[in-house]
Amino acid sequence: MQLKTIYVCSLVLVLLAGGMTGASLSKSLASAEVLRIGANTGILISFDPAVCYEILGTDMVDQLYDNLVELYLAEGKIGIKGELAKSWEVSDDGLTWTFHLREGLTFPSGNLIDAEAFVFSLKRMIALNKPPAWLITQFGLNQSTMDDNIKAIDRYTLTIRLDDIYAPNMFLSCIASPVAGVVDPSVVKGVGSDWLIDHSAGSGPYILERWERNELVELVANPDYWKGTPPIKRILYIDMPEPTNQKFMLEKGDIDVAWNIPPQMLSEIEKEAKEGIKIVSMPGASIEYLAMNVEFGPLKDERVREAVRYAIDYDGIIDDILRNRAIRLQTIIPAGYLGYNPSAPFHQDLEKAKRLLAEAGYPDGFTIELTSSPTYPRIDVAIKIQSDLAKVGIKANLIQMQSAQMYQKYRQQGLQMVLAGWGIDYPDPDALAKAFADYRIKQLAWRNMWYDDYVSDLTEMAMHELDEGKRSQYYMEITEHVLHKGPFAILYQDMDNWVISTDVKGFEEASALSTLHFDFTKISF
Repeated sequence: MQLKTIYVCSLVLVLLAGGMTGASLSKSLASAEVLRIGANTGILISFDPAVCYEILGTDMVDQLYDNLVELYLAEGKIGIKGELAKSWEVSDDGLTWTFHLREGLTFPSGNLIDAEAFVFSLKRMIALNKPPAWLITQFGLNQSTMDDNIKAIDRYTLTIRLDDIYAPNMFLSCIASPVAGVVDPSVVKGVGSDWLIDHSAGSGPYILERWERNELVELVANPDYWKGTPPIKRILYIDMPEPTNQKFMLEKGDIDVAWNIPPQMLSEIEKEAKEGIKIVSMPGASIEYLAMNVEFGPLKDERVREAVRYAIDYDGIIDDILRNRAIRLQTIIPAGYLGYNPSAPFHQDLEKAKRLLAEAGYPDGFTIELTSSPTYPRIDVAIKIQSDLAKVGIKANLIQMQSAQMYQKYRQQGLQMVLAGWGIDYPDPDALAKAFADYRIKQLAWRNMWYDDYVSDLTEMAMHELDEGKRSQYYMEITEHVLHKGPFAILYQDMDNWVISTDVKGFEEASALSTLHFDFTKISF
């Protein structure tokens, strides 16, 4: 089997060099337990869990490293269970978390996975202080406090002391993120941190075999994985930036999964209904919204912002532009999360929008700048909203900016109205309430100059509330307040879509949590 898989990998590389021409590989690769994925790998920067912050990259890193705890989905709700930690408890003062590790587990090197490995990994991540580190440092864990607050009590007992009392789900959700994955200290100390850019030193179900930039990422099964060797022995991410190429290669049988297929192409695939191919769709970890800077003239008035919300044709956006590849959502916390508020009062009501504008002193509307990146589907949605607003007298001059420039100006409070998205970093309502409601942390509410102390105070209270029922009530109040008084019109929750070969089994279970926790160990042929 080993000789066969080496041969198959070499064959893939030969075909890559030749533009993927030649006989179909589907039969040989399937029999060799190799999963071939067509994806845009050009966005990858590093496979170091302390550094990686790109969605595709974190999906891969998730396969390479284990955490103290992991996410799971049960009855439509996201839960947390032990991974390398078999149990844990919190001190009476609510500050110190003690984790008891599973004993006798090892890294691929043979080194024990013990408390000192976690101490090393967490401190290393904090010291590097790369973009994803904030998920952990927000709990008061920084370079000046980490030596005192992250300790190995004995070989298999780890304590983490926080700077305040935090809701358990919030803290556990964050340490379930790939950034808190455990690395093999002996390996990392021997080769240095730069080695982890394109190698792995984790205990996860897969090992990073190679990364040929803009060509191929290859993961191989960890034969000593403590949960058992995965059915898929080799995962190949073949660089295919163009969705049309992914679709073509999937139909030929040269790949098993197309990772980057846009909604309009998904509709084409549905209509074609080709044998041996199917679409898998799961709720995504991102929200699309229209934001309004409340310091811009008319937008200071809540009635104007409400008028904008009633001017938008939400069904037209989801049904016509996104081809029903999105989830209807008007509040800031998605279904499945604690504090989800299903309220959806807004639909296109032009007469009500005009009446609200007149009450606010703008019977003839006004002129405003609407900024969007030029990528699909966002620019199509922006054009649609521009048309919707015109029906109530609001002239939105559409400005297209590349994402990097747009977000830079947005972060400086420099946009009047903007169409944007928000990725959910951890599956706790705090990740959304902070962004959309608490201006003090200088994220979305602050960018739109909405300084509401009432809802900011509620967000802080909810973050520290230990009683789940009371915490849920806080978020219901927060979401309702933002819904009508905030500077946003929530348009929809994204869906993540893949097109796969019907030979691939278990993909739905593997992708159930989408990019929050993709589990390739569930996949087989």
